[in-house]
Amino acid sequence: MRRITFSVLALAAVAGCTGSDTVRPTNHDHLDLASLRNPALEKSAEVQSGIAEVRRATAQFHNFDKALEAGYTVWSPNPSTGVCPSNAEGNMGYHLVNLALRGSAANPAGADATIDLTRPEMLLYEKLPSGKMKLVGVEYLVFKEAWEAAQGAGAPPPQVLGQPLPASSHAFPGGTGSIAHYELHAWIWSPNPLGMFYPYNPDISC
Repeated sequence: MRRITFSVLALAAVAGCTGSDTVRPTNHDHLDLASLRNPALEKSAEVQSGIAEVRRATAQFHNFDKALEAGYTVWSPNPSTGVCPSNAEGNMGYHLVNLALRGSAANPAGADATIDLTRPEMLLYEKLPSGKMKLVGVEYLVFKEAWEAAQGAGAPPPQVLGQPLPASSHAFPGGTGSIAHYELHAWIWSPNPLGMFYPYNPDISC
């Protein structure tokens, strides 16, 4: 199993839509997302090899029960009812979190700072008209305090799947206020016309 420990300077996570299954969070810091649109990079042999590895590791989670058995048990950003973060560009899907891999928002500095390419912190799902949850992607996330506690203050941002990772800051359930963190969405199971690593996907529905 390949493990990658990195400072992931991540992208802006959640902004909202209008339906009962969508959410409009507040206090998010969004950086320019243009760098996440790089078709040539996505098609490179190195990136395609990494994507194939993640697909092999997560294919079992097309079966939603298998995801639950593996520890993906908490919806984010609302742990009590699944919601679909969205904005005018598209949807992010429903985020199912493995808290053992991500760590507690109540103690960001003590959270896990190791990213395993084959064990993403979150799985991204689309809700089909039938109500079935369809696996569409994954998300990697590490809290900035945890990363800097492990790697030192000001540690440089990493790349994952060849992609430099922009930063994000927003509130998490169980945390206090806005928490700086690093994250990356990867639409490995559903094409995204805005780019494989772009956070919003107009081709998936809530």
